[in-house]
Formats: sequence, structure tokens, C-alpha cells
Amino acid sequence: MEEVLHSAAKIFFSKGFHGTTIEDVARDVGMLKGSLYYYIKSKEDLLYQLLYSVIEQGDAYIAQNIDPAGDPVVQLKRAIEAQVEYIMQNRVRVGLFLHEFDTLSGKRQHKVIALMTRYNNRFVELVRRGQAQGKFTDGDPVLIVNGFLGMINWIYRWFHAEDTTEPREIKRVFVRMIMKGLAKD
Repeated sequence: MEEVLHSAAKIFFSKGFHGTTIEDVARDVGMLKGSLYYYIKSKEDLLYQLLYSVIEQGDAYIAQNIDPAGDPVVQLKRAIEAQVEYIMQNRVRVGLFLHEFDTLSGKRQHKVIALMTRYNNRFVELVRRGQAQGKFTDGDPVLIVNGFLGMINWIYRWFHAEDTTEPREIKRVFVRMIMKGLAKD
């Protein structure tokens, strides 16, 4: 199934969800269209599995890299680094998520939104705690988080594995830009 998901992500990312057919995916993995339906119910089912998994795995990645009870400055830095790493490691799937999220309908979209809210709240809670401790500038924590996650999420558009800029340097620059804008003098 992972081969099917990998293929679908790659094709959806390059051709768009609506421009991709089940036949495209089946051909890419070397099976007949009918055989593909053994693994999935529909093209939207395939998209849902991809989008849910990218946010679920991203949430788990952030969770394993931070200590929510730790110092909010240190933990926010770690969360930012983890977000940058996750996007660089999962560029196609993150890009697919950002472009095709609105394609999902009804309950599926609501399930993804619930998971995305939990994901974002990891960052929001760190900002709130830092503000309460006088370590971060004032402002709506949700707005602050939406601002810097939007900046970080855009990495998928310009980062490529063959780039000469080291991932370590990208993380360092993003942490510095975000934290210097947040930290009180």
C-alpha cells in the first residue's frame, strides 16, 4: 500500500488531484486499475489517506521533538526545527496537503481539520506559555503561529534535496528569524 500512496502523492502533486486519474496511479505502480481498487475505494479515499497521514505523521514528529512542559523558548525552537525538518523530508506530501486540502469533503475534511488543530495547538500552547512567562512579545498566539507556520510551510515550494544550502543552515536561519521576532529584548 505504501507504494500506491507514494505514487499517488507524486502524481497528485505534479498533475493536481483533478488532473490525475486512478489509471495514472495504477500504471505508475504497475497494476491494473481494478487491482488498485483492492487497496482503495475511490480517488478521494486515496487523497484522504495521504492528507490524513501527512498531518498525523507531522504531528507525531513535532510531539517527539518537544517537551510541552519544558522551557517554552527552548521548546519552540525545537518545534520550529522539527517543522522545518519534516517539510524538507516530506516536501511532496506536505505540498500536496497544502494544495489539495480543500478538495476533501464532509467528514473527511473535518477529521483532518481536527488533527490539524491539535498540530497547530502544540505551537500555540508554547507561545501562550512563553507570553505568560514574559519571554515572548504580546499578540494573539494563533495569529503568531499562523504567521510563522505559513512562512515555514512555504519551504516545500523552494527547497529541493539537491540544493546547496544545508538543511542545518535553513533551520538555523528560520529559528533565528522567528525567535528574534518573538523574543522580548
